[in-house]
Amino acid sequence: MSSTLSSLTGPDLFRLTSYSPDQRSPIEGLIYDLLATSLIHPEDWERIALGDRERLLRCSEKEKTLALLVQMGLLTHYQSARIGAGSTFGLVLGNYRVIDRIGAGGMAVVFKAEHLEMRHVVAIKVLHVTRGQDPRLETRFSAEMRAVARLRHPNIVAAVDAGRAFSPDPEGPVLWYLVMEFVPGQDLEEYVLSHGPLPIGKACNIAHQIACALGETAKFNLVHRDIKPSNVIITAEEQAKLLDFGLSRRTDNRMTQPGTVLGTLDFMAPEQARDASMADVRADVYGLGGTLFWCLTGQLPFPGEGNMTEVLMRRLTQPAPSVRAVLPSLPAELDAVVGRMMALSPDDRYSSPQSVMRALLPFLKPGSLNGLSRSFLTVPALSPSNGPRSTWGGTGTRETTKRILVVDDEPGIRDLCRAVLQGEGMLCDEAPTGSQALAAAAAVPYDLVLLDVNMPGLSGLEVLVRLREAPPSPHVKIIMFSGQASPDEMAGMLMAGADDYLTKPCSIVQLHGRVQSALRLQEAQDRTDLLNNRLLAVNAELERNLSSRDGDLAEVRNALVLALAKLVEQRENEGPGHLVRLQRYCQALAEAAARTATFADQIDARFIDMLVCCAPLHDIGKVELPDHILLKPGKLAPEERILMQAHTTLGADTLKDVARQQGAALAFLQMAIDIARHHHERFDGAGYPDRLAGEAIPLAARIVTIADVYDALRSRRSYKPALSHVAALQLMTEASAGQFDPALMQVFRGCAGEIERIYQEVGG
Repeated sequence: MSSTLSSLTGPDLFRLTSYSPDQRSPIEGLIYDLLATSLIHPEDWERIALGDRERLLRCSEKEKTLALLVQMGLLTHYQSARIGAGSTFGLVLGNYRVIDRIGAGGMAVVFKAEHLEMRHVVAIKVLHVTRGQDPRLETRFSAEMRAVARLRHPNIVAAVDAGRAFSPDPEGPVLWYLVMEFVPGQDLEEYVLSHGPLPIGKACNIAHQIACALGETAKFNLVHRDIKPSNVIITAEEQAKLLDFGLSRRTDNRMTQPGTVLGTLDFMAPEQARDASMADVRADVYGLGGTLFWCLTGQLPFPGEGNMTEVLMRRLTQPAPSVRAVLPSLPAELDAVVGRMMALSPDDRYSSPQSVMRALLPFLKPGSLNGLSRSFLTVPALSPSNGPRSTWGGTGTRETTKRILVVDDEPGIRDLCRAVLQGEGMLCDEAPTGSQALAAAAAVPYDLVLLDVNMPGLSGLEVLVRLREAPPSPHVKIIMFSGQASPDEMAGMLMAGADDYLTKPCSIVQLHGRVQSALRLQEAQDRTDLLNNRLLAVNAELERNLSSRDGDLAEVRNALVLALAKLVEQRENEGPGHLVRLQRYCQALAEAAARTATFADQIDARFIDMLVCCAPLHDIGKVELPDHILLKPGKLAPEERILMQAHTTLGADTLKDVARQQGAALAFLQMAIDIARHHHERFDGAGYPDRLAGEAIPLAARIVTIADVYDALRSRRSYKPALSHVAALQLMTEASAGQFDPALMQVFRGCAGEIERIYQEVGG
């Protein structure tokens, strides 16, 4: 029996109907049940070796079997303990299997789990309801599920699913569960305990993010009522996420009984201690103030002394403590902010999370985002009289101070954007209306415009259209803001000329990332302009020397093109001999091909001369790629690979722009265009960018493809070793079916000795 079971695949297992349970050994029955219920995933069972399956099924002791299942990665220690204790109900909840226990709160237990089909990791909050238990717990948990399901915000842990699991025992419990995104990281309480009190900038950034999350909950009239460090998760990227809405309440729904006290006393607002049903968003502001106090000092704002009644009475009358009493170096202005957040009377606190965000802005530091150290408020604002500060360095890169225009009718949004971007060394102007934005853009060559969609007077869409008609700078980037526009409306704005969009409210991380991405693209386009100018200079030099001897002209042309191509070689960290080897490979292959009947009427001395000159320009489009893609040492992600592949069209388009202005060099440039665009096509049609096949691929590109691939295989890279001549030749001829022109490959094999000699002579 064991040999049969050990060789079964997942689908086969469930077709095992010819064996009754009493025919199986106890261990076979255990493993069969674990597989049937997906506590052991069938895919994982199939993954282990047949010998390991046999070893498991030969076990005679349950405890030893479970230990082996953990050792082989088929179960976790938590699952094994539950199975060993016979407590398996709740280990599978709907489409999820529980992996581990994360923690517990006042109402429920939180588990780490995995989706049975998609196999992504989630967190599941489970409420264990037994007969006779207070039915209001179910009502409250159900309310939490509905509340969190409506919230979509980068600083709120998102809910993705919910349900109930019923015990097979009619008298057993019902498990209500809420499935949430799994956020790796520490809660803020653990984070401060392990790292110590946080720097001012980092602490204020975390509080700012949670205030942003509370701004989202306020849109739905939700009050969290339990803001505390243990309900805030900090990711490895220092993004803060708010969780646990188990005590939340809609301000238009008095589900909480008057006089009830709910929440954690250490961070509870005085009015909530009196009557939780009366708490509004200002109670959450109070809890956030206490949380900020914890971040800055590593201490509770009100250390508990005495019994619960004494602590509660002090909370009703005790004013907020001063952070400076614990941390004398704290700025008095920030101490005042914390004091106002924790004022005894709700009327003396900030009235909204947005007000808290504005109050925290002067204390934010970019170091809390990206390890930078400049203050957000160290760079003066831009005035129309400020001239551009932009120079081109000797390496072909531009050193520039970017100019940003923030257009939004909400002062808080403008303040946030300005603080974040000025901290990155950018110059920022603000405009509250579309008309003022157009006037500012007419006076200053902005690099990027952050543009609100819904504004009084001119709408964001109207401003977008006018900016595209009369752009303030050649490659200005425009990012749209909106808190109400639908995805279809935002997509329409992209078609109207926007470069990107952000949904309000957005986190500082999102704003920073989108702006940096847009500016990197602008830098690439600036490099394109520089490349165009240099190519035009090359052709102008050629025109000026037409009276020279043909040999001298070709020599000057070749030298200029080679120098231009070295711009890419230097950025890509290619070895110094790569371009020279490529030219000589192409010359040797073309000369050998010209001696065959297949290519004799296509290749002459002029073709070879132009091929040798143009070959170094094959990767000229890479000058437009951002460094984080071009210089990435590891494997490219799918979206990065798409950008990398775009170097073929970028290079060809750049050369076409030059060709339109330089008719005298059209034949030379047309071959360069063909090589740049098509040197990654495959003979079988599976290449890029145009999926050309066979002889539809220009002959010059087919030759360069072979030479370039050979040199790449022979050269060492950070992600691969260099291959020998024999290994490279074998790989190209035997393991690359469909990639190269078969007729050219036959010629290549015939002159392989010459190719190897070139490699040895030129070297790396």
